[in-house]
Amino acid sequence: MDKKTIIALILIFVVFYLSSKFMWKQPAQPQTQQSPTESSKQVVKPPKPYVSQDEEEFEVDATSFGGQSDIPLNDAIILENEDIKVIMTNRGGNIKQVVLKNIINETREDAVNLFIKENGMFNTVFYTSSDTINFRKQNLEYTYDEFTVTFFIENEGKRIFEKQYSLDNNNTLDVAIKANDMGFIDAYDIQLDAGIYYDQLGDKRFNTYIDVVSYVDNKIDKINLKKAASGATQYGNITWTVLKSKYFMIATIPERTVKLREIYASADNNAIMENIKIEVGRNSIDHSFQFYCGPVDYDRLRAFNIGLEDTMNFGWKPLRPISKLILKLLKFIYSLIPNYGIAIIILSTIIKFVFYPLTHKSFTSAQKMQQVQPYLKELQAQHKGNPQKLQKETMKLYKEHGVSPLGGCLPLLIQFPFLFALYPVLQSTIELRHAGFIFWLKDLSVPDPYYILPILMGITMFFQQKLMSQKQTPNMDEKQLAQLKTQKFMMYGMPIFFVFIFKSLPAGLVLYWFTYNILSVVEQLSIRKKTQALSKEIIVNKK
Repeated sequence: MDKKTIIALILIFVVFYLSSKFMWKQPAQPQTQQSPTESSKQVVKPPKPYVSQDEEEFEVDATSFGGQSDIPLNDAIILENEDIKVIMTNRGGNIKQVVLKNIINETREDAVNLFIKENGMFNTVFYTSSDTINFRKQNLEYTYDEFTVTFFIENEGKRIFEKQYSLDNNNTLDVAIKANDMGFIDAYDIQLDAGIYYDQLGDKRFNTYIDVVSYVDNKIDKINLKKAASGATQYGNITWTVLKSKYFMIATIPERTVKLREIYASADNNAIMENIKIEVGRNSIDHSFQFYCGPVDYDRLRAFNIGLEDTMNFGWKPLRPISKLILKLLKFIYSLIPNYGIAIIILSTIIKFVFYPLTHKSFTSAQKMQQVQPYLKELQAQHKGNPQKLQKETMKLYKEHGVSPLGGCLPLLIQFPFLFALYPVLQSTIELRHAGFIFWLKDLSVPDPYYILPILMGITMFFQQKLMSQKQTPNMDEKQLAQLKTQKFMMYGMPIFFVFIFKSLPAGLVLYWFTYNILSVVEQLSIRKKTQALSKEIIVNKK
């Protein structure tokens, strides 16, 4: 492998690494252009924490519509199944917290509490022809059983407002919102303003995964935390919307008849929030929603059959099908051997086997190219003034020794897209969260705390480079000696460079590369032994 090729490989990896940090996060789609008529009808109303005092004065509470002012507060209304515990309050009929019972937090001391603020998630604000009604200002009456809670307001014996929550499977709540005889309803907001839980230990870039992701006009539209901090809006026909961190999400899925047209995203530090606006334009409503509150798990999200799995970080778009295939294979291996460290080692071995013809050809060509260098130099001296004869004899030499000029590094480059597709799978899938391996490796989703694995990976890379490096011979000219010095510098420099990069990457990813390097070293030793024997045979035959 010559100097230019080595530098090119380093640049490719650096570009890939930087892209994974800054470029592969799916950018927000440009907002749909609105006609003057449409724009004049749209009024952006941010979530309650950002409403000015002047606007606050125009809000009324539910007592104006027959609600009782003496209903006692209850902040401990609970719906619970084997997966989640939903804690609700009759203050607005909102959710105080969702506890993921089977998933522990990053300190491993308690279950994950999905909300990071206590605003009361899923508050409702109505905009009628005459008033703005914020239900968070009123304690509502309620009834509940083991699986359903219904919050309501009655006026003169007639139920004029109702919000009902029912537990479903797959970490999902079914929600129905009904209203009647409250005046002409222009629109209403659903406020998701309690943020979403995130892991930050071991991942300095945790906030780059915090987003609002929506399916707008049949395409993914994303607002990251930085953009949300200054306020951002999504317009269009919105099929679903998600508050998402690296491993957890809250998905709002309206039924098809619900006209979700506008979302306003905002942020308070690392708490990302959204205000969902529903168009109504009539005197009564009967709307249904699904709220998924749980892990960013591919199989769970795919079960909804609406593309929620596309919110996951699978890297660069052309490589996402490969990333999904790798994830399925990894989970299948884990189903047979329930240890993700061993599963990654087996996955690395499988990938090595798949690419064996390419890597074998590459390593063999590199070894043979080194061995023909003395003969090539002799030909260059013999045919110094005849380039056509030199080209002919060179190709003849390559053919005799089985050297392919294009077979050195090209096969290695061909497999890079597959390796890049592997990166986001091992970087951000929840399967590796808290997945231990052996001894000091208690969590494959975070960097090795003692840098042992990155150092071992660097050592295997050093031996791999050493096996591919050309040895100095007495008849080398100045140009060849200069190339040899460059190779030696790369042989020592590249492993150090990669250790520096890999020390901050998840241990699962480093384990993959470490295993792959070991297999490559074994392969190169085998090839080296065979090519040396073949070279001796050719020399004997020539004599």
